[in-house]
Amino acid sequence: MITVIGVEPNTRLGCCDVEGLAVWVRVTAWSPRRAFLTEAGPFMDVSGQAAEDLPGLRFFADLDLNNPPKNDDTTGEHLEWPELGLCPPVPAEWLPAERPAGVRLTWPEPDLTVTVLGDAGPQGSKTHVGGGRMIESSAKVRPWRDTVAWTAIRARNQVRGWRPLTGAVALGLTFTIVRPKSHYGTGRNADRVRPAAPARPISTPDTDKLIRSTQDALKTARIVRDDSLVVEYRQTGKWYETDHGQVPGVLDAAGCTIRVWSLDRKGDGS
Repeated sequence: MITVIGVEPNTRLGCCDVEGLAVWVRVTAWSPRRAFLTEAGPFMDVSGQAAEDLPGLRFFADLDLNNPPKNDDTTGEHLEWPELGLCPPVPAEWLPAERPAGVRLTWPEPDLTVTVLGDAGPQGSKTHVGGGRMIESSAKVRPWRDTVAWTAIRARNQVRGWRPLTGAVALGLTFTIVRPKSHYGTGRNADRVRPAAPARPISTPDTDKLIRSTQDALKTARIVRDDSLVVEYRQTGKWYETDHGQVPGVLDAAGCTIRVWSLDRKGDGS
């Protein structure tokens, strides 16, 4: 199955005699992080749709995935597939309802929610500075932990009778990372994310190291008595700020939405 994710006007492809419309597509059987450019004509012909209406449509295609056409672009973002065999678009009612990857929407309300703004600092990578001394490699760790701790203290003070949790705890740590400028187009497309840009943050900082620094700060703030009480993570990971409004907890700026569930009563926070 192929999904059209964008239209590229005034593009000259090797398989076309004249400059014209092309489309960015993703092939379901391949990595979801890779997007490919091919001619728009076949997609317009079988769907009867104008080019601007193609993004979001899905097509069954006759593709030999074991023998893809030659790709001379070393960036892996340009693929021409002449004479692409397509079926009409897949009806929307045939497709399952989409839900952001890794997001469950049925958890009960958390016992505490903390919204922290700022660049999250990863904890765990050490640098040797001589004399047997090791320090954190990231200069963001200390400021981030301090920010998390003080923000969590203010949040817990708004909950009457709050005491540090001493039983099983579930945490949700939704980190928001700001997309680099290289993920956006240029000129009139400067405010649009390039189709080939990764959907999720796949570079440093590492998720496990962000969890470590943030969780330690929650202990400092007396949200939980000890790290060992955390038995489960819910919707924990990294997202870009461009997912704000689409994925619960993702902010419109760098930071983290922290959710805390006490599992003392039923073991599921309910």
